[in-house]
Order: sequence, then C-alpha cells, then structure tokens
Amino acid sequence: MKETVQEIAPGLYRISIPLAFGLDFVHTYAALEQDRVALFDTGPSLPSSFSMYKSALARIGRSIEDVDRIFITHSHVDHCGFAGRIKEISEARIFLSEVEFEAITRAHRDHRKIESIGNFWRQYGLDEKTIVAFSTVLDAFTSATAPFLTNHFLNDGALIKIGGRTFCALFTPGHTRGHLSFYLPEEQIFLSGDCILPHITPNLSPDPACPTFLPLENFIGSLERIRALPVKTVYPAHGEPFEDLPGRVKEIIEHHIQRKDLTWRSVSNTPQLTSEISKRIFGDSLSGFDQGLAFNETYVHLLQLEKEGKIGRSQINGRIFFYQKEPRGAHH
Repeated sequence: MKETVQEIAPGLYRISIPLAFGLDFVHTYAALEQDRVALFDTGPSLPSSFSMYKSALARIGRSIEDVDRIFITHSHVDHCGFAGRIKEISEARIFLSEVEFEAITRAHRDHRKIESIGNFWRQYGLDEKTIVAFSTVLDAFTSATAPFLTNHFLNDGALIKIGGRTFCALFTPGHTRGHLSFYLPEEQIFLSGDCILPHITPNLSPDPACPTFLPLENFIGSLERIRALPVKTVYPAHGEPFEDLPGRVKEIIEHHIQRKDLTWRSVSNTPQLTSEISKRIFGDSLSGFDQGLAFNETYVHLLQLEKEGKIGRSQINGRIFFYQKEPRGAHH
C-alpha cells in the first residue's frame, strides 16, 4: 500500500509509512521552511523507503535533498531507521535525546550478540528458545536502522523554530528512557510519538543499560505531565489523531492500575521467576516474540510493585525471584 500524505496545518504534513511488522503504519511529520523541510521521525530503513520518501516529499514540493533537520522521538527502528540514510543524502542534522542516541549506538554495537541482552533475561527465567526468538526479531529491527552520528542533543523544553512556528521538545520517558514528544503551543498540536496512542498502550520494557529505570513510574509521570497541556489535537505515531487527551490519559492510567493489581495477585508467597508469573497472567501459547513482550510487561509491573514495597526479590544461583510481601487482604 502506498504512503499517504495529509496536510494537518499550513505547511505541516503527516506522512504515513507502511510497516512490514505489527502495526500497519508509522506516521512521520514534515514541516516546511522556505525551500527546506524538517522531519519528525523517519520510519524504518526498508528497500522501499527511498522511493516512498521521494514520492511523499514530491507531493509537498520537496525532495530528500531538501531535508535539513530530522527530529527523532526515540530509538525504535520504526521511528529512526531511515534517518541515517537521509543524512547521507541531504547532510541533514539529526536531533534527539542523548539517552536515545546512546541506545541506537549500543544496539548496533551489540548487533547479533544474543548474550548481550540474553543474560539479563536469563536471570529472570526466560527460556533459551524465547530469548533466541525475541533476539532474532530485535536483530532484524536493528538491521533496518541506518547508523548515524550526531552531536545535536535535545533537552527538555528546547524550543525549535521551523517556518514561523515553534515546536517545544518535551521529555516523556516511559516507552523508552529518553523518549521525546513535540508540542506546538500556538496551534495546540501535540506530536506524541509513542508516548500516547489512541487505541493501544505503548509497550513498556526494561532498559538493561539502566536497571534502576522504572518504566511504569516514568510513563505515568509523563502522562500526568502532558494531560495538563492545552491540546486540541494529538497526532500519534500510530493510529489516527484524537482530541480528548485528558480522557485518553485517564484510560491508560486506569489500565495500568488494573494490570499492576493483576500482576500483584499473580505473585505467590513463595519466590517465583518473572517468566512463571508472566505465564500465569498471559498463558503459555504466545509466539516467541509476543511471549517476550508479555515477559517485559510483567517485569515492568513487578519492578513498580517492588518499588512500592508490595513484593520482594531474592537471588538463588544467579537467578532472581519475586515473592509477595503483603497479606492479600491488605492490598488496595
């Protein structure tokens, strides 16, 4: 299916890039400034990416050579994979958070090294078959990212001027540790990346490079922060635009309260591996990749429960187990 281009505000366009995995599209955004164009995310680096961008940009009177700046929400391949190739063609400057640039660099350095992330999962009980299946998919994702170098790092609150409008970079960690969203205060438009999506909740995963990072706590904090923004329309990276930002924030927070409670009720008084708790919640009939995602979500909720003092952990023969600390009737 061909990509579609839609003008969402004067000189600001949404470009929908078809994906070969999972979700149907990733939406990237193009802002015009005189004869130049700035991109917000790029989609993955696939064999068809060049022709798709050539066609999409031609429809708004620009070319890949006209791209002078690229702003990346986060390090996942469907958001930044084609950035390096565009940079090669146009010499565009690439902007993102330093944390996410380090994550991209680390992914390429550890390319095809299952043990690099496998050791983290093994501690919590993930079996070798699932580790290989999950790592193989992650490896394919990394292969679809064109590597790049940059020293343009965005801090929280950074103001970006493009074509007479202002974009404010907002630090919205949770889905990843250095996720950025972009807010247009004059038009009350919010380019949310994967911070908030209309129909699904963004996957939350541990960051092996920073074991102290609490994805759920950071994610909820980011949602609480953006809920207060005066926003007319949210333009996410996946799914269609929506208007009721506070309502969607409320739905997602309530969902995670329920998931956290289910996770707590699935922990025994005796120590259990994360993989055992995950299978109790999600069953054991998932594909290898989905089983890895379920494991990650379970682990993220366990981390939060541990932070709140509701469960504890013990280490036995190099493996980490969780157990319930509170009496069941004491949990609310």
